[in-house]
Amino acid sequence: MSWDDGTARKVKKVQITYDDVIYSVQVTYGTALQAPRRGSVGPMSVEFTLESDEYITALSGYALSTQDVVTSLTFTTNKKTYGPYGNKFGYQISAPEKTGKQIAGFHGTKDNILNSIDVHYAPIPTGTGGSETGSGVQKLPGEGLVGGTAWDDGSDHDGVTNIYVASTLLGIKNVMFGYMKDGQSKQGGHHGGDPTKQEIVINHPDEHLVSVEGWYESSSKFIMGIQFKTNYKICASMGYRYEGGNDYKFTHQVQDKKIIGFHGFASNHLNSIGAYFAPLSSTTTLPIGTGGSGAQKLGAQGVTGGSAWDDGSYHDGVTKIVVRTCTLGVQFVNFFYDNDIGAVHGAPGDPTGSTQHIVINHPDEHLVSIEGWYISNYISGIRFKTNQKTSVYIGYEYTGSGTIFTLQVKDKKIIGFHGFASDHLNSIGAYFVPVLSTPTLPIVLPKRFGAVWDDGTHDKVKKIFIGLGQDVIASVKFEYINGSGVVNGVEHGTPTLLGFEEFTLELGLDEYITALSAYVETLSTRDVVTSLTFTTSKKNYGPYGNKSGFQIFSPGETGKQIAGFHGTSGNVLNSISGYYAPIPTYKLVAVGGTGGSAWDDGSDHDGVTKITVRTGGVGVQYVKFDYVKAGQPKQGTLHGVHGSRGSTREIVINHPDEHLVSVEGWYDSSNVILGIQFKTNLKTSDYLGYEFEGTGTKFTLQVKDKKIIGFHGFASDHLNSIGAYFVLLPSTTTTLNPIVPQKKLGAVWDDRTHDKVKKVFVGLGQDGIASVKFEYINGSGVVNGVENGTPTLLGFEEFTLGPYEYVTALSAYTKTLSTQDIVTSLTFTTNKKTYGPYGNKSGFLFPFPEETGKQIAGFHGTGGNVLNSIQVHYAPIPTVQKLDAQGGTGGTKWDDGSDHDGVTNIYVRSNMDGIQYVSFDYLKAGQPKQGAHHGGSGSRGSKGEIAINHPDEQVVSVEGWYDSANVICGVRFRTNQKIYDYMGYKFDGTGTKFTLKVQDKKIIGFHGFATNQLISLGAYFAPLSSATAPPIVTPKEVEAKGGDFNS
Repeated sequence: MSWDDGTARKVKKVQITYDDVIYSVQVTYGTALQAPRRGSVGPMSVEFTLESDEYITALSGYALSTQDVVTSLTFTTNKKTYGPYGNKFGYQISAPEKTGKQIAGFHGTKDNILNSIDVHYAPIPTGTGGSETGSGVQKLPGEGLVGGTAWDDGSDHDGVTNIYVASTLLGIKNVMFGYMKDGQSKQGGHHGGDPTKQEIVINHPDEHLVSVEGWYESSSKFIMGIQFKTNYKICASMGYRYEGGNDYKFTHQVQDKKIIGFHGFASNHLNSIGAYFAPLSSTTTLPIGTGGSGAQKLGAQGVTGGSAWDDGSYHDGVTKIVVRTCTLGVQFVNFFYDNDIGAVHGAPGDPTGSTQHIVINHPDEHLVSIEGWYISNYISGIRFKTNQKTSVYIGYEYTGSGTIFTLQVKDKKIIGFHGFASDHLNSIGAYFVPVLSTPTLPIVLPKRFGAVWDDGTHDKVKKIFIGLGQDVIASVKFEYINGSGVVNGVEHGTPTLLGFEEFTLELGLDEYITALSAYVETLSTRDVVTSLTFTTSKKNYGPYGNKSGFQIFSPGETGKQIAGFHGTSGNVLNSISGYYAPIPTYKLVAVGGTGGSAWDDGSDHDGVTKITVRTGGVGVQYVKFDYVKAGQPKQGTLHGVHGSRGSTREIVINHPDEHLVSVEGWYDSSNVILGIQFKTNLKTSDYLGYEFEGTGTKFTLQVKDKKIIGFHGFASDHLNSIGAYFVLLPSTTTTLNPIVPQKKLGAVWDDRTHDKVKKVFVGLGQDGIASVKFEYINGSGVVNGVENGTPTLLGFEEFTLGPYEYVTALSAYTKTLSTQDIVTSLTFTTNKKTYGPYGNKSGFLFPFPEETGKQIAGFHGTGGNVLNSIQVHYAPIPTVQKLDAQGGTGGTKWDDGSDHDGVTNIYVRSNMDGIQYVSFDYLKAGQPKQGAHHGGSGSRGSKGEIAINHPDEQVVSVEGWYDSANVICGVRFRTNQKIYDYMGYKFDGTGTKFTLKVQDKKIIGFHGFATNQLISLGAYFAPLSSATAPPIVTPKEVEAKGGDFNS
């Protein structure tokens, strides 16, 4: 059935019900126009309300063409992203963003579920933006993603003095700001997770913050990267660098104003950020690029194009220069300063490029000039001169064609750079300040001799010849391999009577040149190479010659070889550099069962950092691998399906000291991998899933002297097959442990899954756990599990769980003794306490972590004369307990649901009649969820808010009372840490009092009835976890507040 809401002024609120598909959407437009529900009510619901200046600008989702069903929806506004809701499955659908347009209506088809959806566009009204107060302070709303708890540092500051930022794999972990207020320092709050790490110092009042820029992904929950700009500098990006694509970028900046405060939302990471701006005073320092610090600015030299960049002029000097070049010229520059690290200007680009580093011995050495040249779209070559040395040309040496430039000011030194860059360096300029009393050396550039030579890039280097001179490298010559043939390079330089040093790379052992180090000095009027050292994947060759002058090098890059050389030479070798090319990866095809859809993580990683495996009754449900790529963390995707029952294990690999060398597993006629085992150069995991018993087909993925850097395979609702990509190990890699699989002993045992665990028996042995036995509850009966392993004279340790106590996590240590694996230690965690450790913690840790809403309801493993291995069966913790709503009669029913982890915020508004409304925020599946508003609204009365420090603090009870008017008059909340004051009227002895409380349980949701006042209130309770902090109030403290501690 088709439906059409038409086009309205704007969307105000969207309500969605969903599960694995979208069941319905219901949209409120304008001020109060609510369209009918499109579809039927689904198991889960969510809603979001847009601010007055917030507009939906794009809609994306997924649908199944075979069933005409929408499976997922994501809404994007001019401020944040809502969603995705549902399950991203099928083909993608989208209504893209259009400049100046909003989505102001929806239409589509529906039955009992949402079959299709499309949009109506309308212009965004002009004049929208941040609000401004009478003091001239302008507030720009938070940019980022929905969720988290609101924070606000305020707008009453003179300026920002410090910025602290920490980031993780998930994005920006937290931010904290220091301010100046009325001439005094003020420290802002800590917004987000763990303590901060990076700091930016702002030299207030001469320097002030003018903008903040950041970005986030539609699929993420947090801000991924952030960058700050002052009137003096553009600070380095923190977190992940914005790379465009489908990511969302934002900028907070107001012309002729500065930032004086921040606000936003945060959970365990930073969800969104906004800013307060105030007008610049007449004494404000000059903006970037005008020499406001007293520095003289020379304009950028080079070609037009690219985006502006500016490291600022607030430094004392340059300490290091990094330049990457390729066949087109200079790809990027990166400058290190005494007080900061500049951003990378340009892009890594061509993988065959060469990176060189120049170290400047600040403060005794300083940079006095730059010379470079360009001929087409990019700077082709560049060199740097200090008061002590001059570098060789990096990139191409100037040959007479093209345009040459020099950045130099007499008696001054360079303290900063600026320019323009795209995927290469387009232009460069510099900031100069006077050199203090120590004079510089003459600044006349010496003449460079030598003809340009270039061997190009090949499959690999085969042989190297180095001709030695009296004080220099006289010549070099290289042999290369291309395909099945050998390429003999020409000689560069002039040989002497001292002859050649030479070495041949071992082709059969996959030896590649990975790095080059050279020393260069100026003799008379020319640069000469004095020493060369070559590093391969096996060993070091050299040094050849004498190490004199200053060092330049092409460092090792993961997965790369130097596959060609270029430079300049005349009668000696004047300069040399290398071309990078990928070291060939070795791909082992996927092994296992047939079927499933292909997946491939790729082979462009530095290494594997974490392995996540979930197993169930049928075998391996899914695998997921996290990697390091180009030095940055990369989170892998899930291959398979997360089943409702099973156990999840994680293996952390300590990259780069530890790396993955092999995978072993097995499968049978079910076409599913039943068990899998991973081995690094330092340790071997236990079998995840079922251990091989002799039936089925066993496989191993391993290549001698190589490590695994990526995986591929096939998966359906389980893992069907798996293959791997291998690359050479570097020469410094830790020696591999023996790769012969250890023999695992013990018979398979499985207690299956029950209602709950009642009692645990742990038999201790001399070297570990000798046996285990469990009692379970099924319905009203007790199931006595069999003994697994063999008891010893040391006897048993045992413990019994209470009626509402559940095993939530297990920690086990395993090691190999002689020819068998044994469990050496066990620790059981329940929602009440921790039992253990039993045994001695030695060997390799295997944790079975707590999963929200789940208990461990059964065990399985292997055992013989000892316990060889143990694993778990997860099951849901029994249904949440619901206490009926207490209070007056009547009103409209409301229900926040019972599927939350806990309560994070409580909002109560009271008036002369009692409680006007309540609203609760929750954490659901680890993500913030904003609750709906229950009751009326009005401008008169008082509003109270309680912030709950979840997960350490939990709401454990509610006390309240109501009178004959059928309205709740007052309410009071208690957590495991404190008792809060009454909101509304305190109970005076008249009326009816009620308490919502269940021993040893916490409140995870509310329900009730309301009109224009709160009529009644009920709650959902779930068991308290063992990690919950104990109460921190005493009876005397409660009585002092007028409370009843036993209520």
